[in-house]
Amino acid sequence: MQRPSDFAEPIGHILICGGGLAAHMTAAALARQLPAATRITLAAICDTASSDLFYGTVSAPLAYAFNLAAGVDEPALVQRSDTGFSWGTRYTQWGGDRAWTQCFALPFPILDGVQFHQYLASSGVGPIEPFLVSARAAQRGAFAHPPRGPGETGQHPLARADYAYQFDPASYSRLFAGVIPADRVERITGELDDVATDAAAITGVRLRDGRVLTADLYIDCTGTDALLLSRLVPEIDGTRRIGIAASDAAPAQPDAPLRTVTAAPYGWMSDTPLRGRVRRTSVFDLAQTGEAMAAHRSGAEITGEATLGARREAWSGNCVGIGHAAAVVEPLTPAPLMLLERDIERLLALLPNAGGMAVERAEYNRRFGEDHTHAALFTRALFEADGLPDTPYWRAARAAPMPPKLEHKIGMFESRGVLVAYDLEPFHPEDWTILHLGMGRRPARHDRLADRADPARVKQFLAKTRHDIEQVVAKMPASATYRAQLEHYLERSPR
Repeated sequence: MQRPSDFAEPIGHILICGGGLAAHMTAAALARQLPAATRITLAAICDTASSDLFYGTVSAPLAYAFNLAAGVDEPALVQRSDTGFSWGTRYTQWGGDRAWTQCFALPFPILDGVQFHQYLASSGVGPIEPFLVSARAAQRGAFAHPPRGPGETGQHPLARADYAYQFDPASYSRLFAGVIPADRVERITGELDDVATDAAAITGVRLRDGRVLTADLYIDCTGTDALLLSRLVPEIDGTRRIGIAASDAAPAQPDAPLRTVTAAPYGWMSDTPLRGRVRRTSVFDLAQTGEAMAAHRSGAEITGEATLGARREAWSGNCVGIGHAAAVVEPLTPAPLMLLERDIERLLALLPNAGGMAVERAEYNRRFGEDHTHAALFTRALFEADGLPDTPYWRAARAAPMPPKLEHKIGMFESRGVLVAYDLEPFHPEDWTILHLGMGRRPARHDRLADRADPARVKQFLAKTRHDIEQVVAKMPASATYRAQLEHYLERSPR
């Protein structure tokens, strides 16, 4: 048995390298959750604005809890950024005229031990959206916070909704940069000259002005270039390279709480309403760059490229890659920001007490690999559809064989509506149910236990659920009105 004296020296200094969203989120979170004895330095050695585009423009609902733990509460988000509320994403022209709202929702009701979507199947009901209050509110451009008080959940139709945020990575990054406590984090600015390594670790980071930065643990937040981690783990498991471009325009519907993603021959385009503007993003195969740029009427304001895939290890030696330094996921879903948050939370959970990091490193890499594998399943599921364009982007997206885990998920749902789940998946059963049904997948057979229920009772329940949702949504304010009222309330309320 090892004694405390058998371990290496304690981790006394952490160096975070990077100048964008991942660096600021990591620094804010570590500064608030690590003991004061741990010294933290944030070295802004590069500009990650282009690669930050690959974090997308929509979060998942768990962003609220992450932000709060890092020091960014919702009042700050509303008052000090152009971030907006989001019910989810509307996918359109996704193979012919296929369209659906991939909204956020709390667990669906279970009746007599049978899942909700099984009653839809047994009753011959098609779309699930009329039974999703967040989807209906999104289509109306309405928003209000779901009730979460004691006794309210399950009583009010809106209580089953969940929401997230629509953001511009640069504006979102500034929120976290603004809450990094100066008394906990030393900030350094400079240009990188070299990263010194030995056989299995980083020994120092040298800047152009001659300064050499050393630490016990190095955190690489330098974006897709992975300026530190790539010295130890140069290989990426992917070869597919895509481009991304972004521009802003005036909003047709201010503060609409819904991102729209539209399939196109070159790839796809999203429009994300923010406060006072709409962020248009196009993702494309590099061979079709010209077509993608045409989607930005006044020209793209920022562009980038990246190779999709993950490094063999996200934590190697004494260096941890966070966000795009370790892996790049296409921002077609909320997965990129979800995975960034998970990287930081995983680091906090496994941060070593001493220099011997082998145990923590192995567990970190195991969880990292599973997170990215399971997030990739959800993204790949969007490409398993008929009628999508036969162009370079779409062919490359479907070039690899369907992963066996995804094949099992789709097969079981199409067979009898079974939702196959793997441990600690970032996307929940509700996400998969909405995705399957939205893409037109229908169970060939329903759960026979659903036949125990009185058909008239089921029909009445579905009709009442739909009616109650429509009644609630009709009374909800437009998202822009709700935000204006919320801002007015916050201005008058003491913080």
